[in-house]
Amino acid sequence: MSDTEESTEKRLEQALQKGAPELKVQRISKVERLTGGLSSQNFFVTADTDDGEVIWVMRVEPKQGMITPYSMEREFNLIRAVGEAGVPVPEVLYLEKDKSIMDGDFILMSLVEGEIYSQNDPRLHADPALMKSVQNQFVEALAKLHSISQDVIPNYADGAESVRAQVAIYRTRLERAEQIPSPAFRNALEVLERGAPEAQRISLLHGDYRSPNLMFRDGKLQAILDWELARVGDPLTDIAFTQTTGAGICAIEGELAEYYTELTGVSVDEEEMEYHRFLEGTKAGIIGLGGATAVVKGGTDLRLLSVTASALGGGQLNDVRELESKFDKYRGK
Repeated sequence: MSDTEESTEKRLEQALQKGAPELKVQRISKVERLTGGLSSQNFFVTADTDDGEVIWVMRVEPKQGMITPYSMEREFNLIRAVGEAGVPVPEVLYLEKDKSIMDGDFILMSLVEGEIYSQNDPRLHADPALMKSVQNQFVEALAKLHSISQDVIPNYADGAESVRAQVAIYRTRLERAEQIPSPAFRNALEVLERGAPEAQRISLLHGDYRSPNLMFRDGKLQAILDWELARVGDPLTDIAFTQTTGAGICAIEGELAEYYTELTGVSVDEEEMEYHRFLEGTKAGIIGLGGATAVVKGGTDLRLLSVTASALGGGQLNDVRELESKFDKYRGK
């Protein structure tokens, strides 16, 4: 083990002994970086405690990322709030805002054991009964999320206001990401702003709702993960995400859309969905452009390359152009 790793473990050990005595930490024996993920840096933390060995998950604010600015405090408070409302999430244990310990704010949370299904997981294709169960639980959990109230994230008066707020955020991200002007994205944002629809309801949204962000064990949903994109807005935006960036076995369309409507009373109207798919495609493309820009500016995190390839190489830019052509009706607004 290197001196750097030892000092990281020692700093974390001292921070938890001081800031979270209820965790009863005697020694941090291992801090292991996890692969994957496109946002916060994730680690396994192995600790010796008064009650024996335990493994936690630590999420650290990244130096470089796709969706800056990050707020680990906001994520900590939100996960705690939705957990108290009955949504299955990891237990959040500790928030540290001293950046000197892990080179960024961090959250410590419980390790939820189980398995994750990819968006087109062959295990589900091979077991139709399991696939149906996972699909239904996927919809049920989102319906539950869309029904809860919270005071962690600011609310909006209506759906149009919430969409305009999203457009403003992504316009700023586009300005930061552009190396040369991107007229397709600029035009898309203008069209989205003009055509912002009213919502059937305003709900808490997950923002990254797809099967790889859900943990199952023995076929039962254990936890929804990765809450940094959560916000308040039109629930059809989450539905649209499952049909675009999150598309796969659990895309909420057809019978699954009907089931969602049965649970929530929110109609998955196809004309409204066209707008929200356009919004999600635009956002994904801008995030991908941001990844490319970060690499050009010297970013070394390989996740930057991954998200760029996924968003731009996966056809998101073409999707934006195709969808944008359908929105002439909004230009006069």
